[in-house]
Amino acid sequence: MYELLQQALGYLKVASRYKWWGVATAWMICLAGWAFVSQMPDKYTATAKVYVDTRSVLRPLLRGLTIQPDVSARVRLMTRLLFTRPNLEKVARMTDLDLTAKDEKGMEAIVNRLKNSLEISSSRQENIYSLSAHDSDPQLAKRLVQAMLTVFVEQALGESRKDSDSAQRFLIQQIKEYERRLRVAEKNIEEFKRKNYGLLPGQGGDLYEQLQKAHSQLEEAKLALMEAVNRRDEIARQLEDEEPMFMEFGEETLSPLETRIQALESRLDDMLLQYTSKHPQVIALKHSIAQLKKQQAEQTNEAMLPDDGSGGEANPIFQQMRIALSEAEANVASLKARVKIYEKKIETLKNQMDERLKVETALKSLNRDYSTIMDNYNELLSRREQASLSESVEQNTDTVKFRVVDPPQVPSKPSAPNRILLSVGVLGGGFLVGFGLTILLALLRPTFISVQQLREILQLPVLGSVSMNWVPAIQRKKWYEFLRFCGACAGLLIIFAMLLLMEVKGINLYSLNI
Repeated sequence: MYELLQQALGYLKVASRYKWWGVATAWMICLAGWAFVSQMPDKYTATAKVYVDTRSVLRPLLRGLTIQPDVSARVRLMTRLLFTRPNLEKVARMTDLDLTAKDEKGMEAIVNRLKNSLEISSSRQENIYSLSAHDSDPQLAKRLVQAMLTVFVEQALGESRKDSDSAQRFLIQQIKEYERRLRVAEKNIEEFKRKNYGLLPGQGGDLYEQLQKAHSQLEEAKLALMEAVNRRDEIARQLEDEEPMFMEFGEETLSPLETRIQALESRLDDMLLQYTSKHPQVIALKHSIAQLKKQQAEQTNEAMLPDDGSGGEANPIFQQMRIALSEAEANVASLKARVKIYEKKIETLKNQMDERLKVETALKSLNRDYSTIMDNYNELLSRREQASLSESVEQNTDTVKFRVVDPPQVPSKPSAPNRILLSVGVLGGGFLVGFGLTILLALLRPTFISVQQLREILQLPVLGSVSMNWVPAIQRKKWYEFLRFCGACAGLLIIFAMLLLMEVKGINLYSLNI
């Protein structure tokens, strides 16, 4: 740290050799800067404050019935859109600044000028907006603030109504589009139902129950067919052991036909204990008993006819068994046909099930699309009514109120430039530049100020040094030089003080030119 301090002091000693260069530079910079600051044109700032009241008594009453716009956010948005080119051109026309523009380039310059001179700021917690305009003409500054205030209020209210109209047009357009889509969806469903009549859900009964019933009927038919085949085979076996003819022995016994009828009736009684009267086997036995009784009646009639004198008699049991065999074969054929019918019916139901599932899936998709379109359509109708009511509320009531808290006034004193502060800055800048110039010259033309510095830089032994013996004449000369340097610096300060005094009294080059 000590070494750095010694080095800094060394540079200052070297820089003192060029102090007059620094003073001359400071004088040139300060004089030029003060002249520039003094002739800077005055700018006047006109301001106005407006309070935006976004509270309304109707809002809590109409909550849920109308659309509640965020008025505060809309007003904040308008503060950002206030400085768009159309609004600035409108402000220029309201203040007659457009009359000075001869072409599009001139209008562009006016718009840029307004963009730089107009400002708006807000206190969001209090909804107070401050509008300000800067111009060299105080009357023009006031007119600019008044025009900007008018545009701000009109734009905020106009955008509200414009948004409502745009929302209404959009909703009406969407409702017409959804009406068209609803008609198309209804027509598609109608054509689909007409094309797939009989396969729709609820038509033709429950397909699963029909398929289950068909399977049950098929199992019963197969069981009946098996029993009929066994019965047929048994009758055929018994028929092989029976004689077609037998001789009469004069013994009075029951006829074979009656014996057969009694056996079948006994079997029928046993089957009725297990099955109902609608069972296929029960029906077949009843049919066989009826046939046997009919044959018995025919034989009784034939017995009353004269004998033909033959020595033998046909075996009625053989004849009855042949008849029973024929009936059994017919029953087997009938049951086989029934089994084929049930199998074909099951196959048809399975095919219908595949088709019905496809139809059901397609119908669900159509109904789902239709339901979605219908829900959106009903929602749009509800939103249209809300938008209509909201527009009526905005047109007939004041949803937002603008209250001018501080109207624009003609400023009596200029707000800029702050010549005192600028003059201080020029003075400080002049001294800094002058001091910097002396340091720069000391760095560009360095000198050795001590034996130690010479030894460290050259890396050579120093045998000795010769000191300066200041005679009185030289000392007086150095003292006078120091006084002149202080006088030069004090002259700058005196001129600076005079400028401050003149500025306080309102005297400057700009006021003299006016």
